[in-house]
Amino acid sequence: VPLDPSYPQERLAYMLQDSMPVALLTQTGMQERLPAAAEAGLAIPVLLLDRAEDGAAMARQASYNPDPALLGLTARHLAYVIYTSGSTGMPKGVMVAHQSVVNFLR
Repeated sequence: VPLDPSYPQERLAYMLQDSMPVALLTQTGMQERLPAAAEAGLAIPVLLLDRAEDGAAMARQASYNPDPALLGLTARHLAYVIYTSGSTGMPKGVMVAHQSVVNFLR
C-alpha cells in the first residue's frame, strides 16, 4: 500500500489501521512525516531503506522470482492496494489485479 507522506496524519493512520501491513518501508527523511505505528494502534516494524543495517538485513533475505504458475497465480490475483478519497470522506482501499497493472505500462 503506497503512503503519501504529504497526506494528513489522520488519513495515514487510518490507512495503516485499515490495511494492517506487516512492515512499513520508508526512508529516514520521510519517517518523521509518517504517523508512528503506535499512533495507529499497530505494532509494525519500520525498515528504513537508506539505513545501512536495515539494507543489510534486507539483502540477506532470499531473492528470487518464483514461477507464478507453480503457485497457482493468475492475472486476476491481487497486485496491490491503493487508497482513494472514498465517497464518505474516509479513504477507501481499492484492490488492483495484475491484469490491470498492464494499463499503466502501455
